[in-house]
Amino acid sequence: MSLGLVVAILPGIAIARRLDKDGDMKRHLLLMPAFGLLACLGISGLSFLLNWSLETLTTLLVLANIIAFISIRVELQPIFVKNRIQRTPWFWIFTIIAFIIAITPLSYGSPMGVDWIGFSALTDSISRNGAFSLTEPSIGEWVYPPAFPMLAAWMGGSPHMAVFLLGTFCFIALLLGIAAIGEKMGCGHWTIMAMLMAPALFAKNLDSGYPTVASQLGLVIILTMFSTKLRWGVVAITALIVAMIHPTGLIYLATLVFAKMLVSKSDQISLTDKIQSVILIIAIVFAILIFAPAFDGKAVFAEYGWQGGAPMAIYSGLLLPLGLWSAWTLRNDKPARILIIWLGLNWSLSSIHLFDGFTGFTLLSMMSYALYSMSMHAFHIPLATLVGMRLSRIEGGMSSEGGRAVMIVTLLLCGIAHSALTELAEHDELHVSSYGDDILIQLLDNLPEDSIVYTENEHWGHVYSIPEHIGTTSIPTLGILKQEFSIQNTATTAIKNDDISKLQELGITHAIASPKGVMMQHIQASTHWEKLWSSGASTMYILEDDGMISDFQPIKGENMRLDPWHSQRNSDPFNLGNEKLYLTEGKHSFAVNDTEAYQICVMVEFVGNVKAEVNGKIFEGSGWYNSCTFAGNGGFVIQIESQFQYWINPLGASGRGDSIIDETGIRVHWVEIISIAR
Repeated sequence: MSLGLVVAILPGIAIARRLDKDGDMKRHLLLMPAFGLLACLGISGLSFLLNWSLETLTTLLVLANIIAFISIRVELQPIFVKNRIQRTPWFWIFTIIAFIIAITPLSYGSPMGVDWIGFSALTDSISRNGAFSLTEPSIGEWVYPPAFPMLAAWMGGSPHMAVFLLGTFCFIALLLGIAAIGEKMGCGHWTIMAMLMAPALFAKNLDSGYPTVASQLGLVIILTMFSTKLRWGVVAITALIVAMIHPTGLIYLATLVFAKMLVSKSDQISLTDKIQSVILIIAIVFAILIFAPAFDGKAVFAEYGWQGGAPMAIYSGLLLPLGLWSAWTLRNDKPARILIIWLGLNWSLSSIHLFDGFTGFTLLSMMSYALYSMSMHAFHIPLATLVGMRLSRIEGGMSSEGGRAVMIVTLLLCGIAHSALTELAEHDELHVSSYGDDILIQLLDNLPEDSIVYTENEHWGHVYSIPEHIGTTSIPTLGILKQEFSIQNTATTAIKNDDISKLQELGITHAIASPKGVMMQHIQASTHWEKLWSSGASTMYILEDDGMISDFQPIKGENMRLDPWHSQRNSDPFNLGNEKLYLTEGKHSFAVNDTEAYQICVMVEFVGNVKAEVNGKIFEGSGWYNSCTFAGNGGFVIQIESQFQYWINPLGASGRGDSIIDETGIRVHWVEIISIAR
């Protein structure tokens, strides 16, 4: 699958040799992934817009490689100067550290965050029908920039793994490109080192915001012209490609170009440049016209508040104070003023979120949706390039006390970051889609023809790879969702009301339920659903009577903590509450009135690599478990056999959790009392 991205190598080298004529082969190799992937994404986006198939895309990518090979072998400008550039070992050390940190999430086996589910659904849709069409029984389509999911679909394999790999490689390419740009600007290792001082883009990529990060590859192109005159043809083509990846990249590209134009306003602009600059404006207008109708009448959206305030300070880390110091001390330097103005323009855009709820201006609404999490991706590169420029001018360089201190602090931060990221590999409970969910999705292939599976309309309920012979009810929402027909709401109401005739009328035959949601509780409380398969704590049901009925009860104790997924639930049918008992060590006994029960089941979530006996069964490893035994014991016991460990919990930083420095343990969600219906 990932081997398919070798098609980016030759185009990347060919473009690097054209745009960076004073660079050597090593710098061209650093620029190659960014330029090559950008070219492949551009070709992919164009293919989608022209309704060309994946087979045609293969032909175009092969053709691009042939052209690149000829371009490399037969120079359009025969005189090519081979430059030798001296680099300190620290340049390679920090570049390798950035590479290792960026690639570490691949060890998790599946993406973090929730956005990848929507991208995987788009990728699956392209693989099956070549468009962003909704699957039956829903009717409609998504409107979304097509380049990223189109290239992921071309890579083949499981949609979520293609999205995962492509997103990770795009981020690595961006980091390598910024390392090369920093060197080209004469900043040596300081720029890539500055990138490692902030969690911003690293957090965005970890949260699976892949197209947003990939769209910043276009900035590498523009920054190659940082010290020279803008080549408007290159700018226009880059803008068109970036517009097909994600609008945020186009916004930041436009602010960078505008900043350079303000500082270089005395430069002469030829007629050709004026014509080519119009293409850039057309690209921006084109993107606005496509998305504007969907935002007509919508209010300004600020899900995470003002992004230019506390969120910027959190995600920019050490870069923010260093960036302010750099801006002040370099305020009279012309190249630095470009970066200062660029940073200022991006920050001024964050003021949009101060108008949360404001209606009447479509453009403001559009930009608020595009920039709702801009603290994670709007300031990282401007700050890093500015700080890198300032640190490269420290008197004494690496030998100075200031230079050594900054490098030591950065190395310590990198060690902590890598340790924290590596630790996350043992926390499957952080993934929106559990191991059990993945197994059940694979088992969908075994369902009868024309089965319709009810799936909860939440992140954990969306099926991102749907067999062609069945249908699912819920559809992930991303971009602009134009849904003309759906049975989701009707089916959800029918399940909650136990209206079996309505479910049969809708054609519902099965259901998948996750313990993260509430539909499992509604289904278990009905006598009309029978368990077909269970994996982990997730269950596949068939619409058949089983004669069993369940009641759910909360478990209370001394250490009650907020459930990280509580904000995603819109109801609580059994009043289980948003806080759950959290156990870290020892043996704990709980009384349950099971005199009329058939079975007692305890739903637990292992946070970290925990080993424990729950309700008479041994479980080990992170994730969700449902431990069931026959009634008659008058309760159940949880005995933790492993020692708790401290770890850095990213949910605490995002606001979904209640602790950043956390302890491994067990979150007890509920006890289920199963009885034979009378």
